[in-house]
Amino acid sequence: MVRLFSAIELPNSVRAELVERLRDVRATETELRWVPPERWHITLGFYGDREHADRRGAWFRRQAAGLAPARVRLRGAGRFPGVLWIGVSPMEGRDATAMRTLAAALNADNNANQYDFSAHVTVARWRRGAAGSQSAIRAVHALSDYFGTWWSATEVVLFRSDQGDGGPVYTALDRVTLASKQG
Repeated sequence: MVRLFSAIELPNSVRAELVERLRDVRATETELRWVPPERWHITLGFYGDREHADRRGAWFRRQAAGLAPARVRLRGAGRFPGVLWIGVSPMEGRDATAMRTLAAALNADNNANQYDFSAHVTVARWRRGAAGSQSAIRAVHALSDYFGTWWSATEVVLFRSDQGDGGPVYTALDRVTLASKQG
């Protein structure tokens, strides 16, 4: 058994923009554990370690087949307990629908409500406590006006996550190209 999840990868140009925008914040908010850019992604579904990768891969391909791409950009920032994130904004209503549909289709929990999905990219974590929390609040404030360039999310990826010495190592197991380009 392996730990699996599905996600949208960020294009290299989007990663580079975000790296640049985070440069000053990373230098000042040292209480945060910053996620390396190569691990940045938009999670759509988390499958844990309860089944074999081949079975989940077949399910993943069936679920993703025919789904529409979405035009999105990274925008703003927020925090969950222990997590600093950058938000994902759709360009139009149909793009928001495409993102919710992707999340609903690729979520292993059939009881999940697609409207509970909040697309984001985790960029830092902290151990719960006052210092990390205050650092995260300052980071959210510093990043609140951030917005990246528009891009089309045209592929979803099934990842395997293994624990490495420096944190998780993500390996792409399968990729599905989304159905059609939006004009």
